[in-house]
Amino acid sequence: MSITDQTTIAIVDDDLELGSLIGDYLRSNGLTCELFESGEGFLESDYSSVSLLVLDVGLPGMDGFAVCRKLRESSTIPIIMLTAASDDVDRILGLELGADDYMGKPFNPRELLARIKAALRRVQVSEGTEVALRISLSERRSYWNGQLIDLTGAEFELLALFNSNRGQIISRDRISVALKGHSASPFDRSVDTLVSRLRRKLKLISSVDLIRSVRGKGYLFSL
Repeated sequence: MSITDQTTIAIVDDDLELGSLIGDYLRSNGLTCELFESGEGFLESDYSSVSLLVLDVGLPGMDGFAVCRKLRESSTIPIIMLTAASDDVDRILGLELGADDYMGKPFNPRELLARIKAALRRVQVSEGTEVALRISLSERRSYWNGQLIDLTGAEFELLALFNSNRGQIISRDRISVALKGHSASPFDRSVDTLVSRLRRKLKLISSVDLIRSVRGKGYLFSL
């Protein structure tokens, strides 16, 4: 899904002034925007044409977490959550409920636009998954749009693990057990190093950051 004037971004924020400012900025960059001041109002609307949702956590009535949970029952549209809180627990909860990204207020509108573009690129890649990523377990090789991905044995095993658990957070311990046969010690950074190497190679060949770190939880393969 590329950025065009047909790309509709829904903004749910009870601060209408802030919501309007966000909408004006996104419109100036070629996006169509719809503004809602409550989660209930958004859920009651026809959001079938919405490409991405920018969702405030601190909404009156139905808060952002409840909206995210309800929306995920019927839709996979990308969600970027906004919050004034700096607590990591809020951020992790939002991601666990199905949000794709998280930004704390105040924020730079240019960064929000960049994150919107990144989320839409992930959707575009996901829609073409069967063409984009192919993993041959028998050959122990992986391909991106037919191009061989140069991976070490451990990196291939990690990619296969991520691929079979798409959309799920995988802990460092689970990765360590799957790849090395034992849990990771608190000071062992080998799993993080391996993930970092694979993440860098995948981003180089796909131009999309397919692996996300979820602080305190592990990693999420978002293809």
